[in-house]
Amino acid sequence: MTQAWRRASWAIPPIFCLIFYWNGLRCWFQQDDFAWLQLPGQVHNWGDLWRTLFSPRAQGTIRPWSERAFFMGLYSLFGLDALPFRICVFVTQIANLTLIRAVTQRITGSASAGFWAALLWIVNAALIRVMTWSSVYNQALCGFFLLLAFYFLLCYIESGDQRFNIAQWIVFLLGFGALELNVVYPAMAATYTLLCARRYFRRTLPLFIPSVVFTIIHRAVQPAGGVSVYTMRFDAAMFRTFWRYLVWAPGARLWPVATGLILVSLAAFAIGRTARVSKRSFAPLFFIAWFVILLIPVLPLSHHVEEYYLTLPTIGLAMLGGWGLAVAWQSTAIWKITSTALLLIYLTALPAIRQTVKSRYQLSRKIERMVRGVEEARRLHPDQIILLSDVDDDLFWNAILDDPFSLAGVSDVYISPEAEGMLTPHPDLGDIRRFVLPATSTLDGLDRGKLVVYSAAGDRLRNITPFYNITAHLHLHRETPRRVDVANDLLAYLLDKNWYPREEAHRWIPKRATLRLGGPTRAGQRLYISGFCPKEQLEKGPLPLAVQVDGKALPPVLIQPGTAQFAFDFALPDELVGKESVEVAVEAGRTFTPPGYGSEFGVVFGVFEIR
Repeated sequence: MTQAWRRASWAIPPIFCLIFYWNGLRCWFQQDDFAWLQLPGQVHNWGDLWRTLFSPRAQGTIRPWSERAFFMGLYSLFGLDALPFRICVFVTQIANLTLIRAVTQRITGSASAGFWAALLWIVNAALIRVMTWSSVYNQALCGFFLLLAFYFLLCYIESGDQRFNIAQWIVFLLGFGALELNVVYPAMAATYTLLCARRYFRRTLPLFIPSVVFTIIHRAVQPAGGVSVYTMRFDAAMFRTFWRYLVWAPGARLWPVATGLILVSLAAFAIGRTARVSKRSFAPLFFIAWFVILLIPVLPLSHHVEEYYLTLPTIGLAMLGGWGLAVAWQSTAIWKITSTALLLIYLTALPAIRQTVKSRYQLSRKIERMVRGVEEARRLHPDQIILLSDVDDDLFWNAILDDPFSLAGVSDVYISPEAEGMLTPHPDLGDIRRFVLPATSTLDGLDRGKLVVYSAAGDRLRNITPFYNITAHLHLHRETPRRVDVANDLLAYLLDKNWYPREEAHRWIPKRATLRLGGPTRAGQRLYISGFCPKEQLEKGPLPLAVQVDGKALPPVLIQPGTAQFAFDFALPDELVGKESVEVAVEAGRTFTPPGYGSEFGVVFGVFEIR
């Protein structure tokens, strides 16, 4: 390889990345993106900014750089233009490709190995989500911190210059703000020095201290009773999970057998060859250790097995494959032919990966057209509730679930009653019923002209109100809803006169108020209520909350200080089963009068539901 070619070849993996994942660069927002984009609305002062950046969220995660600052900063500058977000992801990935090549080349001494390592990594279905979904930027940014810290470690080992050690520490500590996976970096550094630079092994041990401290803090702030799919299970299922990832890892689940041949053959050859060349060279073993070390933290998540979790572990396999190719092409003709054939087999997955990227791009643009269409519908119908018909699973679970319409300043958007039976339930992700407008409210809204209906089928939203009005009166039946969002004006007829006017997504009660719900359809169903209690109301201690159903008192509950959001559920008497409707009464244990108001306030309620 000539000097000019070596220099030019550094640009090939980044260029290939841009060309191959071009549609990923054009993707719009989806899924969790919408939740993160709403963060700027929570910041009103420096204290809010600090809490928003560093307070635990989701499953107790603290990712200020890759999620909070990333979304808040770019959204504040560019709004709902997704291109700057995608550019940031691609720039980070190009930096990662450059670092993969540099690290592999320094470890193996082979520029060819570094080149192929970068190329093999980018041709990997595990990267599809990262290259098409902005919320997975944490994987790309964590990879950057891990690779850069490790690169500085190699420079430190080669030169003995303490400045590189300091740089390693700075980058390593910053990595905790990208992803929790950063905690394994000390294990990677210690493994490498133990295998390939034993004189520096002890100097890597202090790196474990920040990782241990971070792990303790992270475990302490994780919410109790979190989402079940994220519960860590340390049992035999971890071995099955490891096997699944191992099958996917060489290139993706698309070609597990063929890519497995590449991994086994080239790994065996590279290890054997380097052992003959230098008995002190354990680089291939380190590449395998890279894969295992970065995979171990996700193995306990046996109910949340995701292909993009392989994004960072497969860097080790890409390094191993690149080294295997470089060694094979310096060997006999049979190994040159064999390794070339295996490489070509590996690359046969390219069309399928590219098509998947294109499909995700098309879905994201369909989401954008829906959100922009709803924004235009609100402009045309400023005082009407918007009902979306023909909503499919892709639109609901990738967009509507996370309320993208609020980012466009649009509220009072629901999906049609028949959608509940057409969408595939995923209770671990969310409750479809939260977004469905009950049949009775739909019919009332149509009769009163308070409702406009748009079809989400096709390339753009279409106003189908007249047609839907006819079919709705033929197929929908009036009944008292079993789920009542008190902020929905179409359901206000179910509330008594004591309720205060709605405020955004909730309503206040004074000391006592009632509403009607559809009665339970079978024994064992429960009453669920949710709401909010301001801190001023909790200054005197826990607030008692009494609930009655058709005059029968349910067990009393307390809203505790420090828990502004509350959610309770109650068993219902069997004699209520089959009743067309029941009256629910709620009464706060005390009231307060905010400054500037002449009325008494109890608590705020959101949703009542019997299920």
